[in-house]
Amino acid sequence: GLGEKTGVDLPGELSGSLKQLNPKSPKVAFATASYGQGVSVTPLGLLNAMAAIANGGTLMRPYLNSELSPEAIRRVLSTSTTEQVTKMMVSAVDKAGIAKIEGYSLAGKTGTAFIPDFVHGGYTDTVIDSFVGFGPVTHPQFIVLVKVDTLPSSAIAATNVVPVFKEMAQYLINYYNIPPDRIADGRAN
Repeated sequence: GLGEKTGVDLPGELSGSLKQLNPKSPKVAFATASYGQGVSVTPLGLLNAMAAIANGGTLMRPYLNSELSPEAIRRVLSTSTTEQVTKMMVSAVDKAGIAKIEGYSLAGKTGTAFIPDFVHGGYTDTVIDSFVGFGPVTHPQFIVLVKVDTLPSSAIAATNVVPVFKEMAQYLINYYNIPPDRIADGRAN
């Protein structure tokens, strides 16, 4: 769904662009897309894609109006793929330790994207840093995207956006009184 509008109940939604990724594209287009160049995604599109991973592969239509109900659009990933990707994201959070919250399994991924130079072509030397994550993994209750625009290319997402995600995740856990999902010997670990 990354190249599509999400169908959210807001006017003026834009879609991301994956137009350079078609069967006739040169292989370099796919290689550069793997690290975020030549493609674009909206923040809402990124959240919705990550939510599909959290939902076991089902893409949902996001909504703001509380009178609406969740609506499944279609299956976009297999359950086994979402389980593997989620395990990798949990491992990344656990090993780095920056976003880790004791007692909770959290999945997340940093992102850094160079900002295109629309005047001269190519890319500028500034980046967008982001971190998107969800939790608790065993029964996801929240998803958070933290994004900071126009940072110097030397910026490191782990120090810019990951701590903000951790603070927001801790706030949501406390606010919604979400129980821990990692219990060992009767204690959260």
